[in-house]
Amino acid sequence: MKILAVDDDHAVRVSLNVMFRKWSDVILEVAEEAQSAMEMLSKEEYLMMFCDVDMPGMNGLELLEIVREKYPAMPVVMLTGNQDITTPIKAFRSGAMDYLQKPMRTAVVRETIDKAFEIVEKEEKERTGISDVEGFKKMVANFSPEKMGLAESGAKTAEFSKLVNMLQEKLIHPSKLGKIHNLFLLTKSGIVISNLATKGVESSDVDIMGGMFSAVKDFMEDAVSSENDSSLNDIQFGDFHIKFGAGAYTDLAVVYVGSLGQDAEDAVTDALIAFELENMKVLEDWNGDKSLLKNANQGLEDLFAKIDKSTDV
Repeated sequence: MKILAVDDDHAVRVSLNVMFRKWSDVILEVAEEAQSAMEMLSKEEYLMMFCDVDMPGMNGLELLEIVREKYPAMPVVMLTGNQDITTPIKAFRSGAMDYLQKPMRTAVVRETIDKAFEIVEKEEKERTGISDVEGFKKMVANFSPEKMGLAESGAKTAEFSKLVNMLQEKLIHPSKLGKIHNLFLLTKSGIVISNLATKGVESSDVDIMGGMFSAVKDFMEDAVSSENDSSLNDIQFGDFHIKFGAGAYTDLAVVYVGSLGQDAEDAVTDALIAFELENMKVLEDWNGDKSLLKNANQGLEDLFAKIDKSTDV
């Protein structure tokens, strides 16, 4: 399989060529700027693309948007040497598979390639028929212990397993290397105030997700033994978790893989408190107008930057 790398830095191109000599299953082709990359993409089929963010002329993020529109199935990994915390967020929102900090390590580049193989194979399987939004709505509506026959703590039924699989398809970016996949700020009733997603959650799905999070909380309160207090705010579904931070007026749902340490948990709480303090008067009698609430999006971006690739455990 061919892989395209786009970078104006000669040293980066050389280092990638050295890495790729180690691997017989992939072939590297390089471009020095965006226009050459687009010409190469129009003539060849590539497994994935590595793309520098800071390039003269058309920058990497601009190229990413064009590539995602023309070749939506091809994973793109952004390369950056700057420390701007907004760069990875912009990249994810534009559809990047992930981002790597320069200088890249050989093991990380190889891991990223393997992840690209996985996501391409998975998306190919999904094209044969995956659950649609209406099916997701129906499963969320039926997400209760009574309707699903979950009489005992930890019990699972076929329907519950289907829901878990669907949540993973909707919420988890299969090739992302960091911990955080989704952040949802929502009211106690499940109205989504703001969300930040690494896998493109369609706008039509956002409100459904809000209802799902409320259903998950209600389900856990009913179905999980009261002896297991920690499960009520951090719930594991297969390989991923949903952690709930509870404020006075709002909740913050964090969808992640791996583990979050105490510093990350404190950051979630601090972000929720900061948002509510700034918007206390509006939240006390909120009429549903999101434009009245300040800094919801910025708060989630700052939180993402703090905890996505934190190393605390």
